[in-house]
Amino acid sequence: MVRKPSESSTRRQFLRQAALGGALLCTWNMAAAAQLRALRVGRYHQGVRLVFDLDRRLTAVPVIRSVGEVLHIELPGIEHGLNRPVVPALGPLQGGAEMNESAAGLVLRLPLRESVRWRSFSLGPGGGASHRLVLDLVPVAGTVVESSRSHAVAGAGRSIVVCLDPGHGGHDPGAIGAKGTREKDVVLDVGLSLAQLIRSTPGMRLVMSRNTDRYVPLMDRMHLGLEEHADLFVSIHADAFPERAVCGSTVWALSATGASNAAARWLAKTQNAADPLLGDVQSGVHDPMLNEVLINMTQTAAMNSAAAAADVMIRGLAGVEDLHNAAVQHANFVVLRAPDVPSMLVETAFISNPEEEQRLRDPDFRQVLARTMHDAVVAHFVKAPPAGSAWSATRHVLSKGENLAGVARRYGLSVEALRLANNLPRGEGQPGEHLRVPIMGV
Repeated sequence: MVRKPSESSTRRQFLRQAALGGALLCTWNMAAAAQLRALRVGRYHQGVRLVFDLDRRLTAVPVIRSVGEVLHIELPGIEHGLNRPVVPALGPLQGGAEMNESAAGLVLRLPLRESVRWRSFSLGPGGGASHRLVLDLVPVAGTVVESSRSHAVAGAGRSIVVCLDPGHGGHDPGAIGAKGTREKDVVLDVGLSLAQLIRSTPGMRLVMSRNTDRYVPLMDRMHLGLEEHADLFVSIHADAFPERAVCGSTVWALSATGASNAAARWLAKTQNAADPLLGDVQSGVHDPMLNEVLINMTQTAAMNSAAAAADVMIRGLAGVEDLHNAAVQHANFVVLRAPDVPSMLVETAFISNPEEEQRLRDPDFRQVLARTMHDAVVAHFVKAPPAGSAWSATRHVLSKGENLAGVARRYGLSVEALRLANNLPRGEGQPGEHLRVPIMGV
């Protein structure tokens, strides 16, 4: 006769197993956690650099946010290996720090005496150094006190450099629609309209890979962004897919680890293969610089910045076009591989889809695409003005009776750019609402 276990014995067995599992999990977490060995602080350009020395590789991305006059740095998977960290009064740092352990890792709080922008990246051991997390803090030039009546004056600084890359050209027509519409012609027209809008934006400087019907090798396009120290590289396409029903806009950012899906792999392969000079890249015999790029891109702010810009772009395009993918997609496009250049590739629509081809043939729709992309570019830089640039940002407090159109006009924005920069839904804002607005350099 089989004896049925009682409810109490079953419960005791479950608790024993849970306790054992918890102990094993705790042991694994302790083994997996890195330990902070040292924190070094020094000047770096116009700001400061913090270097966290670790005994092993960081396995999670740090979470950094500014709360009032304090910068919160959350370091997941890191254990406290120091006593009280010594942080001098240097640059934007007020001096002193508070470090505590949380369930996820360490939390470091740094008092600030001015607003900062930041970037972080990881470095492996080398030259006698251990694993490191590097955090650069740069003061925000021209930051002003929040006010609904502030008349901000831009601080001196360089222009924001935007590099536009209309795809294909010359002997390479790109994709061709059923009615004979050539991708190279469509994207050049969109690019030229977008270029005109960027040139008219204070504090921005335009660079284009091509402004006529000529062929530019993919590597040359990528190197242009590098040579011009572009703050944003935007490659414009209107591609095709074997299935004619595929439609909608897609925004791509670089992936150093793999494509989002099979379609992404197919698209990257066809785009990269369009350049006959890249046969060695396709076969796996990579240019040493490209290999270095794919490694270092994960150690800089470029990929994070590109993903943030791509997210704004796709939200903007959602207002004028169906989306093929509602989230930013990732693939290993050659033109996106430049280190320290946030880069995205925009598929405005699929020229292989008959309805979308007809829309792309309409000059008015191409103008709408250009204006939408301009709004997204502006909104991205309102959210994240580049270090050392003539742009900075402030907060505008919406007063009673004010509308978004008036605020946008005051700061040289379109209403859509203001919405994108502040993640605003349709309709008017509420009195007292804080809006992020730009201080545009000239």
